[in-house]
Amino acid sequence: MEKSKTPLWKRILVFWIMFVLSGGIALAGSLLYGNNTEETIRNTVMVLTGTGVVIFAFSMSEMNGLFIYRNEGKYSRFTMMYLGSLIASVLLPYLPVKGWPFLVLFVLLGVFSNGVTGVVAGSTCLLVAVNLSGGTFSVFWLYFISGVVGVLVFSTLNDDFHVGFPLFISLSILTLCLTANVILFSQEQLSFGQFMIPLVNLMVCCILLLISLKMFSAAVIHRNREKYMDINDPEFPLLVQLKDMSKEEYYHAIHTAYLSDRIARRLGLDDAAAKACAYYQRIGKLRGENTWENVSAICNEYHFPPNTKKILKEYVDESEKIVSKETVVVLFADCIVSSILYLFEKDPTAQLDYAQIIDTVFQKKLETDELWGSEISLGQIRSMQKIFVEEKLYYDFLR
Repeated sequence: MEKSKTPLWKRILVFWIMFVLSGGIALAGSLLYGNNTEETIRNTVMVLTGTGVVIFAFSMSEMNGLFIYRNEGKYSRFTMMYLGSLIASVLLPYLPVKGWPFLVLFVLLGVFSNGVTGVVAGSTCLLVAVNLSGGTFSVFWLYFISGVVGVLVFSTLNDDFHVGFPLFISLSILTLCLTANVILFSQEQLSFGQFMIPLVNLMVCCILLLISLKMFSAAVIHRNREKYMDINDPEFPLLVQLKDMSKEEYYHAIHTAYLSDRIARRLGLDDAAAKACAYYQRIGKLRGENTWENVSAICNEYHFPPNTKKILKEYVDESEKIVSKETVVVLFADCIVSSILYLFEKDPTAQLDYAQIIDTVFQKKLETDELWGSEISLGQIRSMQKIFVEEKLYYDFLR
């Protein structure tokens, strides 16, 4: 069920380019620093091996739905970030070892993929710098520990993307590691001057992280935030028109949107887009039939975000296959709300077994081929079913 939207040939091409260029960067770096043949081969093979593991981690993360911050299918974006980090790693040995801003590279590689992929990619880049500079294991360990902590604390942010506490934790660990490195491995008498470069490193990391994460938040996390706040408002003009046309359709949309938002949020999906799709899945009825032509015209008129239009097309257009996970969430939410509303319409006083209804809906959907080709995993479907059952107190409001 977890088939990627990106064509297989494109994924293979992007990863092949990433693999070849990473080897080229390692080779160029070795020549730049005058390494002998044995060292050049070692560096190149090491980077190619690391890149292969990075590609494997990225692919497995996509297959198992482990990406964060909507990085699914963003092969080119991650490839550019990884190759840029490798180039930076080749150039960093020109700086003093205690001034390497590897915390920034680890964090960015993590937020452009996920925790596992970020750690593997960051470690590969770190090995490049350590080998080219003739550094020791203690240097690798210093930046590896601080990098891993940085990846972990920045991989658990919600859509508010508040970076203050994660930034404090990651910089504190980097401070501890840099201080320990100076105290334990310095061969000179301790002086304030020995802490100047680590202090500059901390300041540079702080500034670069604040700037880069602000840009990432604006470009990825909150790109359409204001628009979603508008269209996901129950008093948005389109929803008011739907309410005036049919209160049944309006309240059906309200209930479906509530559940879609809850499920998508718990599964770490694009909850704003799922909620919008749930609200407007039948908005075409304002212009007659609920066809994709009518829905698309309304989306264009009100400038809906691209991801919402894509999900709505998958859901409304019968010729489209369901691919995105958000569409699957809306599909199940719609079916469950429709089933419960139908049963209450037949008998408003009925005491329904919500868990049984939910189980039946899931069983029937899984018996069809409707979800084949979608990105969602069976594990996520089971998690979704469990969350729907947990919402059983809400279903009484449908009565």
